[in-house]
Amino acid sequence: MEKRITLYNEYYGFLENPGNFNFDTNPHRLIIKNYALRTGDKSLYEFYLKAVFPDCAIDELHNFDAEVCYLKQMGREQLALWLIDNKVKVLKADINTTDKDAIFEAVSIPDDAHMETYLSNQKGLILNYIAPSELIKFPYHVWINTTLK
Repeated sequence: MEKRITLYNEYYGFLENPGNFNFDTNPHRLIIKNYALRTGDKSLYEFYLKAVFPDCAIDELHNFDAEVCYLKQMGREQLALWLIDNKVKVLKADINTTDKDAIFEAVSIPDDAHMETYLSNQKGLILNYIAPSELIKFPYHVWINTTLK
């Protein structure tokens, strides 16, 4: 996690300029939340939220408890079946899409929307979109938030 924070900070500068990021797009918060979700240990995330985003802490910790129940690591075959069964067209990653620790969630898009609109709108290292066909090519198990919105 520390290496990831250093790498992402070099790109975004969130440690030097925390005011440039809101709650939803703060890379530091997303990295810490990612770690907490994958390990099931929310203590560091709770400490971070209370220090940096105290107004959001109670609601976010409640959301965390709900979200952690839907987190699952899937291999290629299981992932492909889940994607097909749920008719997933696009996914969004919390951290870099190629990071083996990224957590993906299905994005609800209108039937008439073009996937390319989402896939071409990349924002750097966080909150990027990926096509299911690309995700199943990954040679490792993938973290999925199985909640469908």
